[in-house]
Amino acid sequence: MKLKFTKEIPKDLTSVGPRELHGLLGGPTLMHLRGKKEEAIFLSTLLHGNETTSFLVLKMILEKYGENLPRDLIVFIGNTEAAVHGMRHLQGQADYNRIWEAGFTPEHQLAGEIIDYAKKQNIFASVDIHNNTGKNPNYGCINVLSEPFLDLASHFGSHTVFFTEPHNVQSMAFSKFCTSMTIEAGLSGSRDGVEAAFNLIDRLLSMDKLGPSPERVNPEVHHTIARMMVNPTARIDFHNELTKHVDLSFVPHLDSNNFEVLPKNTHLGFARDLELIKVENDDGEDITTSFLKCENNKLSTIRTFIPSMFTKDIYVMKEDCLGYIMEVMIPTT
Repeated sequence: MKLKFTKEIPKDLTSVGPRELHGLLGGPTLMHLRGKKEEAIFLSTLLHGNETTSFLVLKMILEKYGENLPRDLIVFIGNTEAAVHGMRHLQGQADYNRIWEAGFTPEHQLAGEIIDYAKKQNIFASVDIHNNTGKNPNYGCINVLSEPFLDLASHFGSHTVFFTEPHNVQSMAFSKFCTSMTIEAGLSGSRDGVEAAFNLIDRLLSMDKLGPSPERVNPEVHHTIARMMVNPTARIDFHNELTKHVDLSFVPHLDSNNFEVLPKNTHLGFARDLELIKVENDDGEDITTSFLKCENNKLSTIRTFIPSMFTKDIYVMKEDCLGYIMEVMIPTT
C-alpha cells in the first residue's frame, strides 16, 4: 500500500461523492495545501468509509477558499476503498482508526508515514472528524487534560470527552506533538453535524491564536472509563422481549439516553445470559458485574453512570462496541 501525496487540489475532488473517491484518488491520500499562514490545520477524513461528514466538510472548505486558504491545510483522506461500499472498513482490512501506533500491517506503515510527515510541519491544530450511529450530541474528544486541548474542544459541540482508550487512534498519536482532538459529528452526513464541523474548521483556519470559545457555557468534561461489548454470535433485537429467536433483546430506546445520567436499576432489556455482554475498563479488565446484573433474564444497571455512543446498529455493536460508560471529571461551576 502506497500513500499518495499531493500539494494541489485533485481535479474533480469537489464534484465527486465519497463512493467515487477511490476511482479519483486510487487510495489513501495526503494533501498539503499552502495558505497565507504556515501554521497548518491537519484534517483527518474518512478513517471509516461509512462516515461521510468529514469529506463533505472538506468539500465545503475547498469550495469556499479554493487556493486562497487563510492557513496551510493538511488533509489525510483515508479508507477510500471502504467508502466505495459505504462500510466502516472492508473485511480483512485494518480499522483506519486503530492504526496510529507501531504495527505490522500496511495500514500501520501508512499511518507511520503520515505521523513522520506531520511532525516536520508547524501544526496549529489537528482534527479527526467522525460520525456515530446512535443519538448523541455533537462533541469533542481529547486525550490530554491541558488548557490547549480543552480550549480546542470548547469550539465544538456542547460536551468534551476525555479518553485514553482506544490508545491507537489518530488524535492520541498527534497529541504527542500538537494540539489535537477527535470530533463526533452525529449521524453520517446529518445537516447539523456537517454544519457544526464546517464551522469549526472554518474558524480554526482563520484563528490567530487558540483560546477558549466564548460561546461554550458548559465546562464539564466527561471521562470514558469503560466500554460495553456484546458477544459477536449473539442474536439481537430491540423488542424488549426474550424469545427463542433472540439472545439479547434491548429496549427500543437504547440509544436515547446518551450523555444523560442513567440511574441505578435502569432496565436495559432481556438477556439469555450475562455472559453475552462484557464491560471492560481501560486496562482491559472485565468489570461487567460492577455495572450490570441479569436476574430472571432481566438486564439492568447496578450503579449510576453516563452512557455515550450507545448504538442500535448491530453491525457496529458487534464489530466495535455497544457503547461507552462515562463519569464527570470536572463539575459545572
